[in-house]
Amino acid sequence: MSILRSTLLLTLTNLAVRTGSYAFRIIMARMLTLYEFGILNLALPLQFLIVILSSAGIAPSIAKFVAEGKEKAVSSALFYFTLIALGFSVLTALLSPVIAVNIFHDRNVAIPLAIASLALPFAAAIAVLTGAMQGKKKMASFASSLLILQGGRIVFASILVLFFATAGYAVAGSVMGFAFALITAFWLFRGTEIKIIKPDFSSFKEVFNFSLPVSITSIAAFALAYLDILMLGAFLSPKEVGIYSVASPTSRLALAFSSAIYATILPRISGLRGDKTKIRKVVAYSTRISFVVLFITTVIFIIISKPIILLLFGSRYSQAVNPFRILLFGTFFFGMYTLNSGVFQGMGMPKIPMKILVVSAVLDLILNLALIPNYGIIGAAIASSTSMILAGLSSVLLLHRYMKE
Repeated sequence: MSILRSTLLLTLTNLAVRTGSYAFRIIMARMLTLYEFGILNLALPLQFLIVILSSAGIAPSIAKFVAEGKEKAVSSALFYFTLIALGFSVLTALLSPVIAVNIFHDRNVAIPLAIASLALPFAAAIAVLTGAMQGKKKMASFASSLLILQGGRIVFASILVLFFATAGYAVAGSVMGFAFALITAFWLFRGTEIKIIKPDFSSFKEVFNFSLPVSITSIAAFALAYLDILMLGAFLSPKEVGIYSVASPTSRLALAFSSAIYATILPRISGLRGDKTKIRKVVAYSTRISFVVLFITTVIFIIISKPIILLLFGSRYSQAVNPFRILLFGTFFFGMYTLNSGVFQGMGMPKIPMKILVVSAVLDLILNLALIPNYGIIGAAIASSTSMILAGLSSVLLLHRYMKE
């Protein structure tokens, strides 16, 4: 597939996935009380952490190795990453009562948090398999895996919440979606013609060493996306968390196109093997497209922000409108960061986007601590948006400097 065709396919897929995630929140917000919806959004970030860590850390690392012909790394990564995720799952489940009481000050968060941890090994395995599909440029299979995961989460969670309207059952449905997606991912993985062989630790170590800075970047990305929600849970009630949890993910719908270009451009840049002339052409073309789409999307979302929130979530979530508008400014710049990070990672320089995002995440932490106690959800939105703007501008300047050398 060409960059444009692959990008269009993945744009539609990412848009569908983000819309599905958005639909999940709409359905849960409508079916649960505001309090239970807040509890749900304190438990789900654990799943989102492993999803971000997997999709932005493990998957692109596997894609790079497969694109370079190192297919043996897939089996080793599948075994060891899943094993590590299983260990974290058990640890999180054991610590969930402590986290619920001492951080969120609400023991009702404990059970949903423990249930959420069950998804971790499933997500890690899915990331390895989809990374292999991405590296083999099997974008249709890659896209199908993402759609099935999101669709499964929505269907299973909706069924359970219909009968048991609590956050715990909503999270359980989400976990079932991950399990179902793993089964289908294995089936789609067969199309890559990569053989599953005996895992080799040295091969895994090579993948892990490359993925480490990318994974740290992913953790920083998680911090930018969910630190505000978690800190609101520490300072305010689950009801405020529920209101803000409408604004934050809605603003990230605008990132669908940039995420698609990221998934397409990373193996493409890796395949060019340092040919700066060709890399410049690919980057220039991708940047122009991304900028135009992001700008138009951001403007439209700002104009119709109030109708979106009120129509989809109802008047009880009207306080989410202003945080949503503030966050949109940040997501515009973060879309440019997303594209540029794929370029740096494809060129074998994952530490550059890692450093940018770590600095931005630290700024986000500081600003949230300073602003949330006095300004609540508005302060959280300002903190996150400012941090994302820093990430976007820094990535543009550093990539421009490198391309001029």
